[in-house]
Amino acid sequence: TAYDREDNLLPMTTVAAPRAVLKRHTFLAPIYAILLAADSNLTSAYVSSDPFRLPNKTKPGIPAKAQITMRAWTCHGRTQREMVEKLASAGIVQSPTVREAMIKVDRANYAASRSGAYNDNPQPIGYGQTISAPHMHAHVLEELLPTLATAAKERPDNELRILDVGCGSGYLTACFGRMVDQGPGGPITPLIKGRVYGIDVFPELVDFTTSNLKKEDGDLFESGTVKVQVGDGWVGLQDAAPFNAIHVGAAAATFPQNLMMQLAVGGVMVCPVGPDGGFQNLYRIEKLRDSPAYHRDDFAIKSLLGVRYVPLFHP
Repeated sequence: TAYDREDNLLPMTTVAAPRAVLKRHTFLAPIYAILLAADSNLTSAYVSSDPFRLPNKTKPGIPAKAQITMRAWTCHGRTQREMVEKLASAGIVQSPTVREAMIKVDRANYAASRSGAYNDNPQPIGYGQTISAPHMHAHVLEELLPTLATAAKERPDNELRILDVGCGSGYLTACFGRMVDQGPGGPITPLIKGRVYGIDVFPELVDFTTSNLKKEDGDLFESGTVKVQVGDGWVGLQDAAPFNAIHVGAAAATFPQNLMMQLAVGGVMVCPVGPDGGFQNLYRIEKLRDSPAYHRDDFAIKSLLGVRYVPLFHP
């Protein structure tokens, strides 16, 4: 969960003004696109050669990375499906797996108000927290999908395990649950059945997540796919580790070593890191090998993009 500016790839004025200029002065498009594409922190997270990706619609003369960056924040819809289809058309939802999961989980059930539930922006849910913008949820799901797909292929007899730190209103927890559903609907190809653990430091938000899931996704509780509980994001959930994927929905001031140690070998964590109110980056952290104690060399860490999140709270 995050501030209103949490998922800024670029400040809105920076994006909106050049788009208007490009419509009137198309000769400037290649220059603007090159400048955007050159900053990998802002754009590289939305580009992948993963075989599960949907084809992107791009315009000649402007690199795909620049076009996707410009379209973030614009994928509003009147229904859940329309919103997701716009995210797919923008190249933000890139895989059939993520598309299906997001269509199955109605964001209106997880927002504080149904008004504007399908707008591509964050909404407050209380306690200084928000439900993230849909494009940011899509980005996180796409970033973690290849890791989950690899684990499913290499160890098909095992269950996938996912930890959602800072579950907030429960939307992303539910999406993860649909992807690895243990119920009659089954998991979404190419994944296998699994378990999703959502934790939040605020008991009231754990209750909010629970009530939201029960609206239309209560079967995820009944099948044992999803479990939510009060928990310290800095401590994690050692009893359920190791995890194939961990999502952290608040910015850690430093890399959260306890969480990193709870990854399975080959597992990936997506986590924002940086000071409260200062410059933050979203990082992809992959565990390369097991060790009884934390060693930086046991992890591959990659910066994805600049973000703005609320701090990972210490109880």
